[in-house]
Amino acid sequence: MAIPDPLIRGIDRILIHTQDIERVFARFRHEFGLPVAWPLADCGLLVSGGLYAGNMTFEIARFTDLGLPGTWLYGLGFAPWEPTWKMIEGLSSRKVLHAAPLTLNYESPVEMQSTLTVLRNLLDGQPSAPFWFGPPGGGNTRVGRALSNLRTWAAGTEAGSKTFSILLGSSLVFMFDNHSHPHQERIAALRTAWQKTQQNGPYGITGVAGVDIEVSTNLAVWRRLLDRPDLNSDSTHSFGTGPLLRFHPGEGNRLLGIEFACVDLPSVTQQLREQRSLVPTDEKRVTLFPGRMDGLTIGFSQSPTTALDKA
Repeated sequence: MAIPDPLIRGIDRILIHTQDIERVFARFRHEFGLPVAWPLADCGLLVSGGLYAGNMTFEIARFTDLGLPGTWLYGLGFAPWEPTWKMIEGLSSRKVLHAAPLTLNYESPVEMQSTLTVLRNLLDGQPSAPFWFGPPGGGNTRVGRALSNLRTWAAGTEAGSKTFSILLGSSLVFMFDNHSHPHQERIAALRTAWQKTQQNGPYGITGVAGVDIEVSTNLAVWRRLLDRPDLNSDSTHSFGTGPLLRFHPGEGNRLLGIEFACVDLPSVTQQLREQRSLVPTDEKRVTLFPGRMDGLTIGFSQSPTTALDKA
């Protein structure tokens, strides 16, 4: 039996949803020392700002007109190896349900064009039932045909914002295919600057070590997506470069937290202990008290090397 080519290059971004977007963005920028990938701006669909973390992006966002309280890890975005049309073929061959790809165009504050393909049954709170009515991609239904017509998406309209909000649930996994050369050039410049300094901020962050996921009922879908028939609820998946994807058994299917790699874990541990912000953990990692970051679970571990993702 032929082994399929890998579908996912790695973790491209974590999407954090929060109502207090200015404060949360500022905390990640100044306390964690993450440089700005794109500034906070009203993009129509959402208010969004991006921060670079050495080997992936943090997108801090607030959906317009929804008024959803709290701060939580909202989305996990993967970068595909192949262009969108080829990636869709890969999802279909693996029997991973997905939405019709939506191409988002932003002109300000940074010109960006990217295709978002939302995946199904990987986290609880996925897009609502009407979004998934019929076969993958919507099929030959009224909803499916309407979604197919949204492949080219003009962000910034009231109708577009409301429609997009209806389609989204409380969490999602998506493939993110970036077509914007100016944005890619900005990320490349940030990567070069990061590699020169080797670490950022008062915690000496060298990159993101891993993203943690709780799994309960959907291991079969993750196995197909990652081509990992051996995957279980205690597995760790490596994409070769960038953050690890770590699975944990639990009662739900949700994003648990993120972990930064730092150049000097004992020093970070001492800082957090003095600030009374440390949750007791083992010798290999420490965790910020969740209340310190609006309930987000953020950990630190010792960086095995200061060499970052070279992809």
